[in-house]
Parts: sequence; structure tokens; C-alpha cells
Amino acid sequence: MKKLETILFDLDGTLIDHFNAIYRCFQHTLKKLELPQLSYEEVKRLVGGSLNDTLRNLAGDELFPRALKTYRAYFEEIQLEDLHVFPGVEWLLPELKSKGFQLAVFTNKKGEAARAICKHLRFTDHVEQVFGAVDTPYFKPQPEFSQHVLDELGAKPETTCLIGDSPWDVEAAKAVGMTSLCVTTGTHSRAELAEAGADKIFKNFFELGKDVFGLTDEKGSVQNS
Repeated sequence: MKKLETILFDLDGTLIDHFNAIYRCFQHTLKKLELPQLSYEEVKRLVGGSLNDTLRNLAGDELFPRALKTYRAYFEEIQLEDLHVFPGVEWLLPELKSKGFQLAVFTNKKGEAARAICKHLRFTDHVEQVFGAVDTPYFKPQPEFSQHVLDELGAKPETTCLIGDSPWDVEAAKAVGMTSLCVTTGTHSRAELAEAGADKIFKNFFELGKDVFGLTDEKGSVQNS
């Protein structure tokens, strides 16, 4: 792995636990459309991919436009609720920023919502830009989306890594030659991420910060004990 200059972070399952709000949105939408409800674990497994594809698969082509409109309207109401930052995130972001790394968020969450959340949580004190769904016609893991982010940041794939929690993140990185780093805080297990081809896998940001960037923190020793 070449020396890194740019670090991209996925949002849901990587920087934040927003699964309960997302679950509420799916339940609200499916109830409105009189479709079978999903369990919390079933919804959690859906997070990370394209919302359009997920809702189309659940609702069918005919109901899809109504499903998407219903979901997004409700999500706008509750998007700042049930937000939890994963351990180590609020330590690692400023540390990496202070070391001169270029940081950005790269998510399949709608760009407008992702930027509102990142501003609310003050991630934007450290990350340069937030890229999300609807900002372009593309979604992770389409290579066009990854390339768009690199182009906007003026970054090179060989000196960029994408940190995520799902196979979609791994594919999005590999599609353009970026390094893929994963944490198991989100939707997929270590075995699933390894099978997807992640370059390195960590249990949390303390472990990742120490191994990849040589950073140490007192909290890290507690979290990793």
C-alpha cells in the first residue's frame, strides 16, 4: 500500500449507527404501502446499498415511486434522531486532519441528508466534502461514483483508501484501484468482508488508527483490551 494522502469514509455503519431511524423509515413506508414488515436485522442487512434498488425490490416497479417518496419524506422528518457516533470516530477524524490527510465522506445515503447529519455531528469540522446519493446519477459500488469523488477531490486512487463496513464499500474501492479498509461495526461480519476482498479489517477505529496510521490514544487501549 502506497503512502495514503486521501481517506474516504462511508457513513452508516462506519462513522455512525443510524440503523434505528432507518428501520423506522422502512417500517413506516411498508405500512403505508400495506406491504409485509421487516425485522430490525433484515433492515440492517439492507443498509449500504442503493435505496432505490432496495425499495424497488421490496415494493415492485409499480409501487416503487410511491415507496421512495414516502421513505424520503419521513426520513427528512427524523434524520437527526437516533444518531450515535461509533467509538473512536471523534478521536480519529481530528487526529487524521491534524496529520494533513484529506478527508471526505462517501455514502449511499442521500447527499443532502448526509451533509445535514455530518454538519450536526460536526464531522464537517474535519472532512473536506460529503458525497452522497442523488449528487450524481450513480451509487456505490458503481465505478463512476468512485471516480467522481476522486476527480472532485483531485485525489489519486493509489494514494486513497475507502473505509467502510460492507461489500459495497469494498467493491467501490476496488473498482477504481483504491485501498479498501473495513470495520466490523456495521452490517457485515469479518468473514463476509474478507470474502469481498477487503485489504484490511478492524473491529473499531481505535484498532484501525493504531495499525494503519500509527496513532495511539488512551481510550484505544481501553477499547482494545
